[in-house]
Amino acid sequence: MTRKLRFLAVPVALLGIAGLIATGCGGGDDTTTATETEAAAGGETGGNALEIKMGDYFFDPKNGSGAAGPTTIEAPNEGSVEHELVVFKSDMNPADLPTEANGDVDEEKLDQQAEEAGEIADVEPGESGSEDFELTPGKYVIFCNLPGHYAQGMYGTITVTGE
Repeated sequence: MTRKLRFLAVPVALLGIAGLIATGCGGGDDTTTATETEAAAGGETGGNALEIKMGDYFFDPKNGSGAAGPTTIEAPNEGSVEHELVVFKSDMNPADLPTEANGDVDEEKLDQQAEEAGEIADVEPGESGSEDFELTPGKYVIFCNLPGHYAQGMYGTITVTGE
């Protein structure tokens, strides 16, 4: 009798694990929206939160959106190398930012054409970075400016609405 129960327990456990995996995976598009949340540091309410995952040479979502105001951007690094998330307010196409000879974004030139909002720097694989931003309505470009990352397509946008 005990042997029968053990024999049935393995398939039941595997079925349960498969169900958890299936519910954790889902389709979606490449946009997301910031939501009202409680600020983690001070327990204050009324701030926005936006999660932008960093993978090896991409952001997920590539094109996010959110509401104007104080916003905490969470940037978990799900890739295998270090990444960063640089944010500039600009209507420029993120694929056409000014670059240096090595292909990295020339942030000094960009600063003459756009307004730097901030960055989440040096996030190691498996770690998560977070930074508070004061976002105003408009379009923002995001990119990783570690050597070679921008040239490999690690850029996107955030569209901010309302006030």
